[in-house]
Amino acid sequence: MTSTALTRGDTLSVGLIALPGVYRPQADTRLLAEALTREDFGSRRDVLEIGTGTGALALHAAGRGARVTAVDVAWPAVVTARLNALRRRVPLRVLHGDFAARTEGRRYDLVVANPPYVPA
Repeated sequence: MTSTALTRGDTLSVGLIALPGVYRPQADTRLLAEALTREDFGSRRDVLEIGTGTGALALHAAGRGARVTAVDVAWPAVVTARLNALRRRVPLRVLHGDFAARTEGRRYDLVVANPPYVPA
């Protein structure tokens, strides 16, 4: 990784909690976070993360100035993302349910998704 934001102690996942059953950030999450560091969030862009899990990517984008909505169908993930946002003192809107239903009629500048695909 070349991004200093991610090489200094891998700040993406440091201090994140994950309730039982919530997928923890892996190497692919770090790659997506590195790609997000190249995005311009200075103009307060609206970002949607589908399947937020711990909220790692949503928190990363929100920490860079984006207005972020994170959605997950699993209550443990919603609670985890909310707790992580509180712990990091980062504004994050976390919704429970199907992303299409929960965000109907809304527009986003960027949509991020990193669904779990690795067997437990």
